[in-house]
Amino acid sequence: MEKVIIYTDGSCDPNPGPGGWAALIISNGKEKMIAGSSPSSTNNRMELTAGLESIKRQKTGSSILLHTDSLYLKRGITEWMDNWKARNWKRKGGKLANVDLWKELAEEVKKHDISWKWVKGHAGNRYNELVDRKARQQAHQARKKR
Repeated sequence: MEKVIIYTDGSCDPNPGPGGWAALIISNGKEKMIAGSSPSSTNNRMELTAGLESIKRQKTGSSILLHTDSLYLKRGITEWMDNWKARNWKRKGGKLANVDLWKELAEEVKKHDISWKWVKGHAGNRYNELVDRKARQQAHQARKKR
């Protein structure tokens, strides 16, 4: 089983507004940065996109340790998703935001053994700082294209 370490981040400034996401994938001693942007998004949507895009790029059956500074992403996957599914992808209070991404993530996580680790943002974690800078750069570029 391939072992992969991933760090993810998303950014929007303002929120909502132009957004960017980034993920650093560490596998077989190599580091690969992936990133993207959206002309109109939210911070949470960019956080989900970073997680989703990084997982989609892994070989089926990978063992993944995914680091995120987004409690929305971590808790969504590890605590809330089963209840959303049971309610036909709705929250207790009604509509579920970003349901398209949550559904896609639900399918992708089935393909791997994933451990989710929350890291405090802007707290000096080298890899978290790298993906934060890249996500903010992507958001800035998206803003300039508007």
